[in-house]
Amino acid sequence: MRHVSSHCSASPCLALSGNFMLRCRNVPVALVQIDAGAGQVFGVDRNNNIYTQYGESWVQVPGRLKQVTVGPAGVWGVNNRGVVFKLVAGHLVFVPGFNFVPTYLKQIDAGGAEFVAGGVSPNACAGDNWQHIPGYLSMIEVGTDGSVFGVTSRGNILHRDGISKDLPEGIRWRHVPLYSGQVKQVSYDLGHLWIILKNDLIYDCIV
Repeated sequence: MRHVSSHCSASPCLALSGNFMLRCRNVPVALVQIDAGAGQVFGVDRNNNIYTQYGESWVQVPGRLKQVTVGPAGVWGVNNRGVVFKLVAGHLVFVPGFNFVPTYLKQIDAGGAEFVAGGVSPNACAGDNWQHIPGYLSMIEVGTDGSVFGVTSRGNILHRDGISKDLPEGIRWRHVPLYSGQVKQVSYDLGHLWIILKNDLIYDCIV
């Protein structure tokens, strides 16, 4: 297992992980959930207000969601009642009859060109099968490039190795030794790993 030598409570910071150097900077915005995809970043605050990054600023988007996701499939989200919406022309639009995931799932992700969950097709958004992946996660993230990250209940970041078109489930989970034990949520896009810590500090780490 590779170890990190860092002082990442400061901003910016350098985290040495094996042969890689991650430059992390604190992002001064109060969000409890964040998602990056297709070159965009969205998030929600404690009051379910929605924000998107515009340059170095964060701009509020009309509507309220408890979770938001952005990617090639667009900007989607779920409200407190579990109702799915899509952002269209700057406004949240209810998706009637949307049957994307079973009710026991609490998170959606727009990381792919379509919503990828089991055997998804444009005419069968619910998918036709689910494959069990060994391991336990409190949240999972699919990047636009197909990269998969997750966070354990102990606050550690994992990356799914070996993902390919022929092996979409990948081979193994690999520990990412960054902010170990402190992480609540991650999102990845275009070489940026966005991290929300348990104390709600947010970091943007260039991978």
